Amino acid sequence: MEKIKYITLLTDFGNKDPYVAEIKGILFSSLSNINIVDLSHEISPQNIIEGALFLEQIWDYWQIPSVHIAVIDPGVGTERRIIIIHENQKFLICPDNGLATFILRTKHAEVRHVKYFNTLTQYISNTFHGRDIMAPIAIQLVKGGNWEDFGPSVDDWQVLNIPEAYKKDNNIYGEVIHIDRFGNAITNIRKEQIQDNLPIYAKIKNSFQKIPFSLSYGKVSVGQSVCLFGSGNRLEIAVNCSSAEKQLKIKIGTEVRLVLNKD
Repeated sequence: MEKIKYITLLTDFGNKDPYVAEIKGILFSSLSNINIVDLSHEISPQNIIEGALFLEQIWDYWQIPSVHIAVIDPGVGTERRIIIIHENQKFLICPDNGLATFILRTKHAEVRHVKYFNTLTQYISNTFHGRDIMAPIAIQLVKGGNWEDFGPSVDDWQVLNIPEAYKKDNNIYGEVIHIDRFGNAITNIRKEQIQDNLPIYAKIKNSFQKIPFSLSYGKVSVGQSVCLFGSGNRLEIAVNCSSAEKQLKIKIGTEVRLVLNKD
């Protein structure tokens, strides 16, 4: 494998507190020529599903030798495991709490439970494994460490309990699993589930409104609701230039029915 030149960070730390800077200090102090890329530090606090969806959407676009550290870790300091995932030329280091659900559900990746690593300090904080465990693992990988030496291969990793959308007759039934910063409601209905059928409209439970299907937000008038498959190939309920969350009173868990053309 080519030399790893990039480490990315995905956290729920925000940018106000010193946590991201501490991780970067550890990394830069040990790796003089590394590039550290901030994917995001604005995942909502403890929101594992939001982090998992973020990873799902960016994972395939990183096709270079790289190490990815993801720290959305409400169980830090407990018996939850830390795992390393290896696929092609990239590694993901994260807590085993469902954060890698979508990567492991759809990708051909190997997973190891971290049991052995080189510590950089005598003290490992029970509240900051991103700095004291995950960053040192990333350093070892960049320096050419064999990922098989970190611990045993496992296949019993944790997955998020997210209901699968299902198809019945000319309908696909699903629910909202995330709301983005624009107020778009992202569902668990995936594009491949429609097969060759053309979506016509969507309906939200307890609403009589038919939300028309379109190929883009701008195909409907400003302020009009629309359903479409977004860039992550999941069905979204949106309002052009406004917030579906506010205008349609949608929240996570809201049930959605997508009606398909029968032909």
